Amino acid sequence: MGEYKNKTYPLRLDNNLMDKLRKLAEQEDRPLSKQIERIVREYIQAYEQEHGEINPDE
Repeated sequence: MGEYKNKTYPLRLDNNLMDKLRKLAEQEDRPLSKQIERIVREYIQAYEQEHGEINPDE
């Protein structure tokens, strides 16, 4: 069996926020984890457009 390429991270969220994320994921026909990943990716893209690229190795 291959190694899973993505990292897991326990995430604690307010119930109301989690319910809203679930609803968004359902509306966009995505698993909740992929919806959260998409939101984080979009935030980082917007941040980098405004502030420059983030280099995780620095």
